[in-house]
Amino acid sequence: MIDSPLARGQPGRKMRLVVQHDEELVQLATRIPRRIARRLKEFCVRNDVRMQSFVRSALAEKLAHPRRNARAQRSRA
Repeated sequence: MIDSPLARGQPGRKMRLVVQHDEELVQLATRIPRRIARRLKEFCVRNDVRMQSFVRSALAEKLAHPRRNARAQRSRA
């Protein structure tokens, strides 16, 4: 598990990600706006979490709850 003492900017809240040690990892390359990359880096530095760990956790969380924001995403399209 990967823990961060401050997940989502809330003191005491932990960010957890179960990592399968026998799971093969693949490289993901994507382009994101510079301002988002900067915010990501600042968040990770402030919360002492690796960017790779944060992105993995965020993707796993989003994929675990795919319909949570479905209506909001459709309205943006």
